[in-house]
Amino acid sequence: MPPDSAAASWALVPGIGALLSAVGEVLAASPDWQSCMQEAPWGGDWRNGLDHDSRLHLLQALSRARDFTLPLRLWRPAQGVAHYRCAGWWDPVQRAHGCYLVDVTDQEVERQAHDALTGWIRRLFEQLPMQLAYFSAPPKVRCLFANNRFARAMGHDDTSILGRTVADLLTPDERLRLRRAGRSYARSGQDLTFLHRRRRADDEEVLEVSLCADRWPDGRLRGTFVLMTDVTERHRAERALRASRERLSRFLEVSAEGVLFHRDGTITDANPAACQLSGHPHAELVGRTVVSMTPRRHRDRSRVAIGSGADAYFESEIHHANGETIPVELIGRTMEIKGERLRMTVIRDIRDRRQAQARIHTLIEDLRSQKDRAEAADRAKSVFLAAASHDLRQPIHALGLFLTALRAMAQSTCVPSTELAQICRRMQSSLDGLGQLLNMLLDVSRLDANAVQVELAALPLAQLFAELDQEFADLAHEKGLRLHVASSSAWVRTDATVLRRILSNLMANAIRYSPRGRILLGARSRGDRLEIQVWDQGIGIAPEQLEAIFEEFYQIDAAHSRRSQSHGLGLGLSIVKRSARLIDAPLRVCSTPGRGSLFCISVPRAPAHTNTPSLTPTHSPTHAHTHTHPHAHAHAPSPTEPAQRSERSTAAPAPGARRVLVIDDEEQVLMGMQQLLQVWGHQVWCASSADEAVVLAIAHAHEIDLLLSDYRLGGNMTAVQAIAAVHACLPAPVPTYILTGDTSPQRIQEASELGFPLLHKPVEPDALLAALRSPT
Repeated sequence: MPPDSAAASWALVPGIGALLSAVGEVLAASPDWQSCMQEAPWGGDWRNGLDHDSRLHLLQALSRARDFTLPLRLWRPAQGVAHYRCAGWWDPVQRAHGCYLVDVTDQEVERQAHDALTGWIRRLFEQLPMQLAYFSAPPKVRCLFANNRFARAMGHDDTSILGRTVADLLTPDERLRLRRAGRSYARSGQDLTFLHRRRRADDEEVLEVSLCADRWPDGRLRGTFVLMTDVTERHRAERALRASRERLSRFLEVSAEGVLFHRDGTITDANPAACQLSGHPHAELVGRTVVSMTPRRHRDRSRVAIGSGADAYFESEIHHANGETIPVELIGRTMEIKGERLRMTVIRDIRDRRQAQARIHTLIEDLRSQKDRAEAADRAKSVFLAAASHDLRQPIHALGLFLTALRAMAQSTCVPSTELAQICRRMQSSLDGLGQLLNMLLDVSRLDANAVQVELAALPLAQLFAELDQEFADLAHEKGLRLHVASSSAWVRTDATVLRRILSNLMANAIRYSPRGRILLGARSRGDRLEIQVWDQGIGIAPEQLEAIFEEFYQIDAAHSRRSQSHGLGLGLSIVKRSARLIDAPLRVCSTPGRGSLFCISVPRAPAHTNTPSLTPTHSPTHAHTHTHPHAHAHAPSPTEPAQRSERSTAAPAPGARRVLVIDDEEQVLMGMQQLLQVWGHQVWCASSADEAVVLAIAHAHEIDLLLSDYRLGGNMTAVQAIAAVHACLPAPVPTYILTGDTSPQRIQEASELGFPLLHKPVEPDALLAALRSPT
């Protein structure tokens, strides 16, 4: 049919109808449609009045070549939302849908009001503390409504229970009981209330059931309201009351506590426990007075408490028939039995309590003694730390003097290079001493924080002994000692770094406490283990000190140690013991005062390997700082003696120039790091905050290939946040190291869990060089 013909045909159609295209465009429309769908705000397009869901559903229906019926909602400026039912049929000639709209706004408003009222009633019924339902009249008796409580009780929800008959919901036994009760209800025509017991999984439920008739005006039964209230707790309480009376009677028979009933102090009855406590049979107790069972010194008090009529208790004693005196607690009570008020005295044996009190008193005294010892140890530690501050101040003071001397030399036109070298060696010696003291404290903190990871591997003792020989030869020679290291071809299975730290501490202690004689390092076979021994001919250790030497801050001879140039903090042997425990290496010591000491550590043997591992500590997250022995280079050379020990790598050029971003909020540290890295030939960018670091990272994103960041950057900013911000600005990940001067176990544990290698301040030049050599 041509479009003009379609328009002419629809012009004669009554009602709101139109021919709609697949996108809802009006191709032809009835007069009612044209008058009804011409709202100005719609801009001439009726689709603008549809809400989102109606438009979506209509377009989906129009896109298919078949009939449909669906609801539509249109917004009219003057009327608000209008509801229509749209019926469409497919017209294959016009290739479009013919659609009729029927206004159902009034019906929809009524339906919504009905739903709201029904919902309100349902919510009201849901809040009632009872099970409620409505059933139709016989013969079907179907459930037409039920609240959630009723539905759940019947094993349904409020939807699935609808339409269920009584036969569907009740067991045969329940239907039989209901039928019997229902006969009376049907005959009398009045409401009925009865008790119903229902079995549950682990108990019985008692329900109070009420049947309320709903009748037509002519009296015929239209339906029945069923109300069920759970009265289980009430019946349980009544049952419990009866049971408690029975239990009281049984309790008096089987109670472990003695119970005496008396009138005016004369015993009228006694339970078996009272007879057992007193050692008298029931017949002998009845007729005696309660007071006569207690010692004379307690009788006046017992007479007042027993005869006062008020509840009272006190500790006393009773005489057993065999002559034993038993400590007891007497508790006076008044109770009523068979309508008669009687006084009751409970006799409680407190022998176990007295024994427990004695044990608690002993424990308290022991704890007090341990507390006193701990406080004494804490005071001793505080005193020692106050004295040890001198050891930390000395190298700093010396550095200040050396720097002053350097400034004076800088003003002189001719300063011999030998004097400058001598000053540098002394400054290095002071730095070594300070670093060794700090590293000792750091080792203790790392052990406290469980930040030391043990890596067991085969290790040749020959190489370890050779390195220790080279390390301590000069120090022993300076003190006039003979150092002998016995050769060994044995291999052991252990952690090379931890074992070397242990032996370095033992060797350093042997040299420090040996004014003369010989130091010996060797190994002896002990079955499947090897015992490494360190002998000295020093001052020795008294037997009573053999356990104390492994405690923190303990020194055998503090006065002798402080006079020595290589004195320590009293931490070395504490670190040795805890490190030995880490690698499961038993440690023992033998000593004779005035003659010397022997320290032994036992490690398991290992088969020999062709590849010899390196014993140099690696800069991993758990071994980031260089482990020097605690007293190496502690002795500064005199002005005239030559520099026999090798110099540190403070002026060594880097193997390849790196481009480094350094973050530190301390200006002096930042400038010192910049100057050192530039002297080594590296390009350096310095940032004193995370914001400055981000700006530099953006500006030099393709140049930076190494990141060094302090752990604490002021305020609440940490290296983690700064590193994350910098990495986000770089095109690729770069090697990253965290520098920290915090030696507390908590901080070390936190920093170790970050996943970046740690460099502990003061950073050793070798450790810094190793970081600069890290692969890009």
